[in-house]
Amino acid sequence: MALLAHSGDPKRGVAPQEYTEHVSAVRAAAVANAKRCLGFRRAPHPSFQASVEWAATFHDLGKLHPENQRTLGTSNTSPLPFNHVDAGVAHLILRGFRDAAIAAFSHHVGLVDLPEERAKRYRQGEAPFRDNEISPLVDHVLPDLLKRHRAAGIADPSELPSNVPVTGLESRLILSCLVDADHSDTARHYDSAPEGEPLAGRWSERLDALDRYIETLSQRHSARTALRSAVYRECRAADTSQLITACDSPVGSGKTTAVMAYLLKAALDLDLRHVFVVLPFTNLIDQSVNVYRSALSLPGEDPEEVVAAHHHLAEFGSREARGLSICWRSPVIVTTAVQFFETLSAAGTAKLRKLHELPGSAAFIDEAHAAAPVYLWPFLWRQMEELAESWRCRFVLGSGSLARFWENPRINPKRPAVPMLVPPLLASQGDLAERRRVEFRACDQPFDLPALAGFVRSQPGPSVVVMNTVQSAAVLARRLRDVTDVFHLSTALAPQDRGRIVAAVRRRLQDDPNGPWFLIATSCVEAGLEFDFATGFRERSRAAGLVQLGGRVNRHGARAQSVVWDFVAVDPMFAPHPDFEAGRSVVQKLFEAGAWNSWDTTRLMTTALEWELMERGIEERVSSIQALADAGRFATLAKETRVISAATKTVVVDPELCTALRGRRSKVPLRTLLAGSVQLWSNKIGRFRLEPVPGLPEVYSWDYEYDPSFLGIMQGALRLIEGDRDGYILI
Repeated sequence: MALLAHSGDPKRGVAPQEYTEHVSAVRAAAVANAKRCLGFRRAPHPSFQASVEWAATFHDLGKLHPENQRTLGTSNTSPLPFNHVDAGVAHLILRGFRDAAIAAFSHHVGLVDLPEERAKRYRQGEAPFRDNEISPLVDHVLPDLLKRHRAAGIADPSELPSNVPVTGLESRLILSCLVDADHSDTARHYDSAPEGEPLAGRWSERLDALDRYIETLSQRHSARTALRSAVYRECRAADTSQLITACDSPVGSGKTTAVMAYLLKAALDLDLRHVFVVLPFTNLIDQSVNVYRSALSLPGEDPEEVVAAHHHLAEFGSREARGLSICWRSPVIVTTAVQFFETLSAAGTAKLRKLHELPGSAAFIDEAHAAAPVYLWPFLWRQMEELAESWRCRFVLGSGSLARFWENPRINPKRPAVPMLVPPLLASQGDLAERRRVEFRACDQPFDLPALAGFVRSQPGPSVVVMNTVQSAAVLARRLRDVTDVFHLSTALAPQDRGRIVAAVRRRLQDDPNGPWFLIATSCVEAGLEFDFATGFRERSRAAGLVQLGGRVNRHGARAQSVVWDFVAVDPMFAPHPDFEAGRSVVQKLFEAGAWNSWDTTRLMTTALEWELMERGIEERVSSIQALADAGRFATLAKETRVISAATKTVVVDPELCTALRGRRSKVPLRTLLAGSVQLWSNKIGRFRLEPVPGLPEVYSWDYEYDPSFLGIMQGALRLIEGDRDGYILI
């Protein structure tokens, strides 16, 4: 009887998968992943590929145990009775292949804290990286399992790994190569893998296409056309040998396309495989993706395959949902800072799966000031440096309000010189115009809900108000809607609905640029959106947030000068944000120093970052994260380096999409799933008593009211919140 790796699924007409087929496919794909990574490595690695291949060869050895084979021969989807990982780990440990053993051990559970695992050697009856409840039994049957494995026609790899030290990033890359191969073959067997091969880079042709796109834009004469053209020329001609560069050109100077020209040129010069654009907020993705798809797609190509949009925090690790994962295989990937940076420090397999695609890439970290909490930058900078120095990556840090955090010794003791893509003269011209556009003012007293609603109505409109949490924004928007015309925009709305609201706001700004109406939002509107309001209001958070909101007020300088108000909100229905305490203190100190309307933007932002790093608790957190990385505490490090401090789950809000997923009569493309879903904090899933979609245990359905044109899930959530003022705080 054939040995099996996966059970069948009669309901879907899927037969069991044979062990030889699965292991051979995983081994071939994992080695191919490793070879592609190593093709971009500056110096050879003596054991990277061998560790990947040995781990892939024995990752499922325990499935050959007779008890597991009996279960795999049925359509039973319950867990295997015998931990199938331990046998392969035991064999690799006996061979002395440390990194291969760790990868095999981690291919389901993810990377763990190594010190705790290694401490097991000092406890009687325990051993590192073993399932100590069954390890005596596994050791006893291991020779028979190896005999079955070899009888299946699977030979040992020819190259032996050497136990040279590996960095934390290298450990993640090794596991990524294995996990992606394993998940991809499993998804293929169950007919849920993405179809087709990824498109080629064709960087020279895409750069020519971008030039033509820019030429059409330059024919639209405006006050900023000359500045945009100059910035584009400078970025396109910049030296691509620099590992990390920065672009601090101001609001409205065309960074979206100018930096893309630099990235395409770097990809062409260095023979790279991917270009990444990393944005701080999910709502910015659609705007940027539409530009890039229009500018970079070549005749005969599907624009959605040229430029991949990774909206959500969604990661899928279960067998049923692995085919839904985004794996960073398109030529151009537009993703969020949360996805990008949390992948760099990930321990879980669903998130790590795509990491091996990063070597050999050029990445633009747009609105870098807002990309991550300040305490994460020391760790993130070291990861970027290793990728740039060892794995042929290039990084561009961009923002119209860019803090030069790389010059801060707390972030990088080396204090490297990071060249600017745009000459200082161009940047300074833009900065002078910025200070003339807006004035920043602080409100004297905190506001409760009625007082805040009254104050924002008293100022010239149209106005944009940014609150710190989804709940606070929804509460204020609902209050104002009773007396005036209001739009609401936050991640309480699915991407397909946010897109419609953004378009409606743009139309209203064009048709009614001076009317008394409002956009109430979260920080998702602070960066990248082409909005031009008369007045701005920002609940106190971080200095970067206030500066960036200024880019949505009097954006084109058509008004003599506009005001951006900083305020403190205190009301039982407003939900405080737990991550802004240090930032709020710094904003207040900068007002007391008279800095907001007298310092240039670079000085303001760099000082704010320095002061925030000095705030109580921040320095300790920086040191703690570095200690976790140095010790190889992968699991704890992944939790402590989350850009968003809590895990989220995918919740489908589109009723038709829910019906399609429940029926499973046909495949639902990942982009369709994400467009009709929101991300909800994991601890809210139980509180709202949400149920998973049948057959997709990591995807939930929203069973309460959903308003696609205004409050989104907050339409139903606020009713629950009002019934329990102590709970359901959504961020």
